[in-house]
Amino acid sequence: MLRCSLYCLLLLLVAVNGIGQFKNARYKNARYRELYKKVPVMQRDTGTLYLRHNPLGLIDFMDGNITFGAEYRFNEIWAATMDAGAILYSAYFPRNRQATGVLLRPGVRIYPGKYKDVFVDLQFHYKQVTYRVRDWLEKDVVNGVASYEEFKTFRYRKQVMGVNMMAGVKEKLFRSDRFFIELYLGVGVHFKNEYLYNEPNSRYDPPFTFGANRGTTNSSDNTSDGKSVLPALPGGIRLVWRLR
Repeated sequence: MLRCSLYCLLLLLVAVNGIGQFKNARYKNARYRELYKKVPVMQRDTGTLYLRHNPLGLIDFMDGNITFGAEYRFNEIWAATMDAGAILYSAYFPRNRQATGVLLRPGVRIYPGKYKDVFVDLQFHYKQVTYRVRDWLEKDVVNGVASYEEFKTFRYRKQVMGVNMMAGVKEKLFRSDRFFIELYLGVGVHFKNEYLYNEPNSRYDPPFTFGANRGTTNSSDNTSDGKSVLPALPGGIRLVWRLR
């Protein structure tokens, strides 16, 4: 009987101690969650994936596009970004019938501030656009002189590669931990190449180029002398959704 009583007492002590530890652990976890919630969401973003959209691309009259992207946070400071888009229309040529192309902008982002709402981006830029133009085209160009002109529909291609350095801010939208807005501005340098596509020994004067930078192609590889180096001033807004 005495042994049974001692055994039951021991079990009771173990149970009481276990319940106490369980309650203490629950309190600590709840306390941790409360403290965690008080930390701004952008300071605890390790492993977070963001989706984003640049609405201003739709009103880019030079090369109107729809662009979506993503950002992955490696930790509180470093992130990788990627934007991809499709070019839908263009006013680059007055007699442009159609424009199609792609935009690719991978990059690396750093959040240097205490509250992680300021960022700096190093972004690589690539764009290729093919225009279908109906206009007069100089044909059989020899030593810079055309033999005749032909009114026709032809394809003209533009390729742009470069690098951008940008800075911006990210703020909550609607006081939500899920939706944000980004404002950014920067500088860059772009290398542009323009040429007639599959139009041997022809020439066309593209807009926004002067002098030697005329769209002449040869008969073998669509190379041209329409190459130029241009400064860039990227800027705009992004709508951002915190996925997880």
